Amino acid sequence: MKQGYALLGSVVIAALLTFAAPFLKPQTISGNAAQVFDTEDAIIPQKVIDTSDEEKINYVVYYKDSVIGVIRDVEKLDSLMNTVYKSRYQEYFPNTKLGLGEDVHIVEEINDFTYEDKDDEILKYIDENDLFSVEANKIEFSNGEVIYVKNVDDFLEAREDFALNFIDQTSYDLISNGSSIPELGNHEYGTRVESAAFKEDMNISKGLAPISKIAKNKEEVSKILSYGYDGETKYYTTKEYDTIQGIAWLNQISVNHLLSLNSDVLVSENQLVKIGTKLNVTPINSPIHFEVVKENQVEEVVYPESTLIVYDDTLREGIEVIDTKQELGSENARYQETFVNGQSNGNGKKISSVITKQPVREVKRVGTKVYPHIGSGHFRWPVEVASITCSWYCYSGHAATDVQNRYNFYGQVLASDRGTIIANTYDYIGGYNVIIDHNNGYQTYYGHMSGPGYYPVGTVVQQGEAIGDIGMTGYATGPHVHFEIRYNGVRVDPETMVGQ
Repeated sequence: MKQGYALLGSVVIAALLTFAAPFLKPQTISGNAAQVFDTEDAIIPQKVIDTSDEEKINYVVYYKDSVIGVIRDVEKLDSLMNTVYKSRYQEYFPNTKLGLGEDVHIVEEINDFTYEDKDDEILKYIDENDLFSVEANKIEFSNGEVIYVKNVDDFLEAREDFALNFIDQTSYDLISNGSSIPELGNHEYGTRVESAAFKEDMNISKGLAPISKIAKNKEEVSKILSYGYDGETKYYTTKEYDTIQGIAWLNQISVNHLLSLNSDVLVSENQLVKIGTKLNVTPINSPIHFEVVKENQVEEVVYPESTLIVYDDTLREGIEVIDTKQELGSENARYQETFVNGQSNGNGKKISSVITKQPVREVKRVGTKVYPHIGSGHFRWPVEVASITCSWYCYSGHAATDVQNRYNFYGQVLASDRGTIIANTYDYIGGYNVIIDHNNGYQTYYGHMSGPGYYPVGTVVQQGEAIGDIGMTGYATGPHVHFEIRYNGVRVDPETMVGQ
């Protein structure tokens, strides 16, 4: 503890008063006490009740930057510390003596002032605020943090347990012994620890600290390492559909940390949690930081290049043929990610990848050959070896001709004249059906096909070209083609048009 105080142009270095080795005695200085501090501003105000030519020793007690008061009989302080040591400290810290707190110091002044006696009030203030210290192991970290522990072994064990929140035991032991962790194989998926270490260096020495700041056992050290000196415990009560992973994510802690905090009720990240279970979800707020670098190997999809289009002037315009189907590839990708106290730093990166299956690029031929699309005005039956099964108005409302292939009931449906396909669809009456616009005022309709037509809308087809298969989908009692010829939207009798 280092503090400087101005006294008649001199710097006074505070020292702990304990009246026994190895603690230091108060420093003796000379001067006018009125120049040292204003007694009216002291925590325990005191008046000067006498002055004389004979100099005397006054003991000014400071707490941080404030004056508590002036003690006249320092033996009372010695007696108080002996009493407090036996009642509060001796059980946990035997064979030592008590000192004043880290922020308390006494300046010994020689002057001719006599202050009113407030010794009892000053000692009561020191006692009630527990302004005492006892010698313990002081652990200083390179980031400036300090913790006090009764036993160094407790600290070392608790520090290892803290690290095991973020790394498995096997990896920790290998790294602690200076051994390397085996690499993942080319087809071995999962995570390995690449490196792990505490970010802070530490120095262990002896130091004075209040008992409230000294960890007396491993459990108290663990609590300080996890939550600091002032951490408050946070709880979560489980609800329906909660999972271990979900609870950890919701409370911004790692799954391992959640399991560690609740080891009495949680044994696995995959277990089901009873509704209403009270879990400790206190986030880590540690004075130290354990950094783990992990390598994760996963199998990832490799997408091929975009489709290669090949234009084919022997293929009808509007027709596309897939010559080579697309196939997705795969690769083994390795990522590196750094975690500090279980939390990712957000700077993960891919460090390598090996192709395990080459992707295959799709190759598509697109037709560019243009056929005449205006009909000839002469029509043929939509099937080979046509046999009429239901003529124009063979029953009420039947403005069409039903045609069957006499020898091949499920043969192909043929375009009655050249034109452009404007519909290739399905409805509950006509079933699968195709409409061809002959671009001269005429359209033809082909119903009840067994499945969708061969060609998409916009395809130009020639007279007699197969456009689908005969069927009986929709409202039909047998395989046939429901054949219509329309002129400017009005249906006409096909039997008067075919062959003309």
